Amino acid sequence: MSAKEFLTDKLKKMSLKFKDIKIRYEYRKSTMSHIVEVIPLLIFNNDEEYMRVEFELEEEFENLFPDEDIVFVSEDSLTEIKNPDLVLGYDYKSIIDNFSYNVEDIELNVNGFTDKVNSCEDYSLAA
Repeated sequence: MSAKEFLTDKLKKMSLKFKDIKIRYEYRKSTMSHIVEVIPLLIFNNDEEYMRVEFELEEEFENLFPDEDIVFVSEDSLTEIKNPDLVLGYDYKSIIDNFSYNVEDIELNVNGFTDKVNSCEDYSLAA
């Protein structure tokens, strides 16, 4: 079992145990680091049962995968999840509702096609 598979399994179980948390996980191959974001900060910093489970998971991970790093972060961290490999506890509708964009900022590029039409005044055909 790889470290990523191990963490995916453990984080899913953690998400089921603590219904009020949201988890995002990202593996960074370049540094062999596993970043786990847990929110809300109140549970991350104050829930003793959560802290015990996190500590046990960190210990088990470090024993099984000593060449890789695991870091747990929360809302106040400078380390951010950029490309999550796993997202747990989030309501996807709220993610979409909170996603904002400006239609004018969206650019559609289709290779081989342009939005310009070239006019051709020579309609002769070769016979």
